[in-house]
Parts: sequence; structure tokens; C-alpha cells
Amino acid sequence: MVPLRPARRFALTQRRKRRLLALAEPVLRLLWRGWQLLSGDGARRCRREDLPLDGLKILVVRLDTIGDVLLSEPALRALRARFPRSTIHLLTSPSGAAVLAGSSALDQVIPFRAPWHAAWRGQRVGLADLLAVVRMVRRLRTERYDLGIELRADVRDIAFLAATGPRVLVGDSWRGGGWLLTVDAKAPTDAHRVEFTLAIAAAAGADPTPIAPQLVLTEQHHQAAARALAPLAGRPFLALHLGAGFPSKCLPVEHFARVAARLGRERAIVVVGGPEDRPLVEAFCRCVPFPVLDLVGQLSLKETAAVLARADLFLGNDSGPMHLAAAVGRPIVTFFGPSEPHKYRPYGVPLRLLEIALPCRPCDHVHCIHPEFLCMTRIPPSTIVTAAEELLRETAAPSPLPPRPSA
Repeated sequence: MVPLRPARRFALTQRRKRRLLALAEPVLRLLWRGWQLLSGDGARRCRREDLPLDGLKILVVRLDTIGDVLLSEPALRALRARFPRSTIHLLTSPSGAAVLAGSSALDQVIPFRAPWHAAWRGQRVGLADLLAVVRMVRRLRTERYDLGIELRADVRDIAFLAATGPRVLVGDSWRGGGWLLTVDAKAPTDAHRVEFTLAIAAAAGADPTPIAPQLVLTEQHHQAAARALAPLAGRPFLALHLGAGFPSKCLPVEHFARVAARLGRERAIVVVGGPEDRPLVEAFCRCVPFPVLDLVGQLSLKETAAVLARADLFLGNDSGPMHLAAAVGRPIVTFFGPSEPHKYRPYGVPLRLLEIALPCRPCDHVHCIHPEFLCMTRIPPSTIVTAAEELLRETAAPSPLPPRPSA
């Protein structure tokens, strides 16, 4: 057994972040009051009770990646049900915009690459990104929103939303920023993110009853999927995704290959993912003793979802494609390392979630303090095969036809 190594670098934990924010809060409050005076936002602010019951202009902010945005989709539908005659705009990441385009819950989806989230994920941020923030704030201020709702409980996103000038701002102060909010949801922090975001929507008046995320797919998406799967000639298949947002969330490729070698005896193996997954799929193909259908980098997000809708089973890491598979109702075998399963597991589908008990997890650290990524490398391939075979038996009833387009 490989011993756990002590941390060798400073980790900015949630507790430390909250302490730093508490130290900076007096200065931030002063700056906020100054902004309100200069911009006139203070005069526009009002209580939630003072807004009309419907016919509002609403801005919802959810500036993260595919999986997190999909877990917020039920909250968006709940808001639409509560405000059927209101205009609802969503500001989200480019990938989130691609996933939720066409949703009947939204009148407009506005893509925006928030530099604070991009930097955290290791992407380069420059002056052009900071200027883009200023331009976006100016653009959104011209809309003069009545109601702003932030679904991540992120002080940076709350501050950004506040700068756009909504009359009422609803969010959650779990990560700070409560003094910016008109209504603080105080959502249960340990709840699944579907339920957490629904609780924030409920603070704006929506129904918090849990519902599973959904995805709108058109006939064109299904046709693209059918063309991509044509080489299988109708053979049943398993869909694999080898990547994740960070290496610390990735099962070793060799483990995937050993699992595929066992499960691929009765079903074809289809590998999906984006261009960034190309090195992983090439290593995987070298380890597998038979050809696989490689669709990595060839399909859009929704075309990928249409492929997943036809799979007997999805097998992959804690990632965006995992949540795409859940949104189209497929059974899932997945592996969790740094993330907290009770908050981020696939929602509303048959599931096997595999994890290893370690004193350091769940840590929610994307940059692991242990170079071996023990929480992923210690998951045995034999356990994955057993879980997949059990789930395949449980869900052996004929798969429903892919959902018809709703738009």
C-alpha cells in the first residue's frame, strides 16, 4: 500500500477563503456603498415583496462548466413555472450556453467566459478578459433587470451580478457576499446541487420540489448521432469518457482499458469527448485488444448527448459528459475522487458510484496534494466490471427510443 504523503504546498481551503474574505469585507462594503452612490443603483433597489408577481425582467447567473450548469437546469424550469410571463435571461459559460440553448425555460442564453473561473481552471487570463468583464457589465446594465438570481453561491459571481444593477438580488451567502444580497436563501450547504440551486430559486418564489435535469435535443442532433454510430450497424454499445476537468478526477487509462477488454466482449465500445481528450483516447486504443469507435472531438455537446441517449451504459469520470448521460436518462457507472458524491453525483438515473475511503477525501481540491491521485488509482478495474455488469442486468429492459425534439 502506498502511504499517504503529507501536503507539500499551501492549500487555499474553503475555510481559509472565508477567513480572507472576512478580513477584506469592511473595505469591500465601503467600495460597494460608493458604487451604489455613483451608479444610482442604491435608489433602484427594493424589497422582493415590492416587485410585481410576474412580468419581470430576470437575469440568472451560473458561470461554470457543463455539469454544474446542467445541475442548475431544474432551478431554471422552476423559475419559468413561477414566472411564466417574465423574460428570463441566463448568463453562463460558453459550454453551459451550448448545453442549454433551446431550453423553453429561457428567453435568451448569454455566453460569457468569466476570468475568475477561467484562471482557477488553469486557463490564461489577460487584459482583454478584464475589459470583457467591463463590457459585459455595461451591456447587462442597459437591460435594467428587476430580479437577479445567482445559483452558485460564489461571492465573485454575486459581486458581478450586483454590478449589473438588478432591483432585487437573490443568492446564497455560503461563500460570502451576503451583504450584497436582497434575499439570502440560506440553502442547505450539504444538499445535492440540484436541490441547492432549487432552494435558491425558491427564495425568489419558485417551487423547490426536486426534479431531474433535462436536455433539449432536436432531430438534427439525433440524425448526427445516427450517422456517427453507423459503423456499429445497430450493435449495442457502452459509452466511455476518459477525461475530466482535472487529472485528479481521472481514472487511469489502463484501468479503463482493462474494463473495456472485459465488457467489450458482448457490446461495442464507443469513446466520446472533446479534442482535449485526444491523448487519452490514443493511449486507451493502444491498450485495448480490439477496435473501438472513436468519436472524440467529432461531435458537438448535444450531438454527444444524442449518442449517449442510445448507449446501454455510460462509464466515465466525474465530468460534464457524465451529467449529459444523466440528463438523457442513461444508467451510469462513475468514479469520484476529490469531489463530494452527495453533492455532485448524477441525479435521477440508475447509478453505481465507486469511491475509495481515504482520510484526505473528499477534499474538493482540483490540484491534489498527493501526486499519485490515490483516490482514483486505487479503484480496482474488477470492481468497475462487477458494478457495470450488475447495472446492465438491472436495466436490461429494452431502451426507450431517443426523446423526440421538444423544439
